[in-house]
Amino acid sequence: MFNSYLDKTTLLSLLAAVLFLGSCTEDSNIIFDPDYQYEDSDPVVTQVIPEQRAYAGVGSVTSEGLQPVVISGQNFGTNPSNIIVYFGSSRADILSLQDDEIMVTPPNDPGEERRIRVVKVNAEKYSEYPEDPEEHYELRSIFTPFPGFEGADEPRSMTTGFNGELFAMNLVSGGNFGIITMDREGERDQASTRGEDWAYTRIQHGPDGNIYAVRGGAVGVIYRFDPDEGLAMGPEAGVVPEAYVRLARGFGGVQDIEFDDNGYLWACGSNNLLRVDVETGDFQEFPLEGDIRSLRVYNGNLYAGIIRDGQSGVWRVPLLGDNTPGDAELYVETPSADMRVRSMAFTSGGDMVMSVNTIESLMIFRNNQVEELYPGIVPPGASDLAVSSENPEQLLVSILGTTIGGVTSQTRILMLEMEQEMALINGTF
Repeated sequence: MFNSYLDKTTLLSLLAAVLFLGSCTEDSNIIFDPDYQYEDSDPVVTQVIPEQRAYAGVGSVTSEGLQPVVISGQNFGTNPSNIIVYFGSSRADILSLQDDEIMVTPPNDPGEERRIRVVKVNAEKYSEYPEDPEEHYELRSIFTPFPGFEGADEPRSMTTGFNGELFAMNLVSGGNFGIITMDREGERDQASTRGEDWAYTRIQHGPDGNIYAVRGGAVGVIYRFDPDEGLAMGPEAGVVPEAYVRLARGFGGVQDIEFDDNGYLWACGSNNLLRVDVETGDFQEFPLEGDIRSLRVYNGNLYAGIIRDGQSGVWRVPLLGDNTPGDAELYVETPSADMRVRSMAFTSGGDMVMSVNTIESLMIFRNNQVEELYPGIVPPGASDLAVSSENPEQLLVSILGTTIGGVTSQTRILMLEMEQEMALINGTF
């Protein structure tokens, strides 16, 4: 449990300075003084919660939010400037300190061997956890990259299929390589052709098994194709998506697509919603004021990410019994008008996760408050969100390479641990 000051000097340069001031004499240049009297009692760690592992840079994840790592013991004191907590060689952030308890956010330094050391500046020895020197504390990463993508891949929009497979619009070194499918072993197949001149900005797996896609911008077209047909054509081919719905210029570009509980396809553009009967192809437009960029259906409501009159947020639109939209109401306002909601997903408990175009990257609305999800951990550039039946407690996040606030990210897809089930996305389960 304890270690000598000889070890501690290798961990704590500040202590070396203290020893230097306390031991130097006029005729000696030796720092170490065996007669030095330490002022404080040695810290003692008796318990750490969670016991064996936590998430790096986060702590514990619960349905109520993030929880710190709690270190219990004695002789910690009450002055945070006198205490340093290490996980391995990296320092934790001290959130609160009592003489018998320290609450910390562990460092963002994932690894299986991250023994915890509590160091007190004016004490002789530090305390270490676990007590057995052969045991270690683990800091898990809150996300891992989706396997199979290589350095030149630039996966963009994404969705998942009935069997948990990932579909992603993939670019390779900036060139269009069509929509691919990928499993958790990193095995890929080609679903749509590589020969098109554009990339799809949103794709969605439908309850009929087809993939629906849009191009964003000013293009008022919804495309559709059967991925099974593309997969049957061989790894280098893929099917050509057909123009399924063509809209008049007055609608504007289609920005996002989503399915409701009854199998209707919904699309959004500037100041408009569109409902499509996928069995007949018939569609109907409904006015909704604002620049609408994202849609998600949850619990009988349509949620729309909108910028309206300088206000950015998510509006909730009830879907009525005749499959028409009711009156929209502001559901959540983002912290700033510059924060645009790119995509949404819900937990099974009703919390809403939003990907946004700022340094925060992911926000969550829970307990009637908007806050950053996993602050400082998820890189900027979060765009599309998806949920897979392969592991419903993970949220799939597509990251578009960008530099925001001096932080640079690369284009990739992350599997983000949520520690609770995500709500079903219609058409993907």
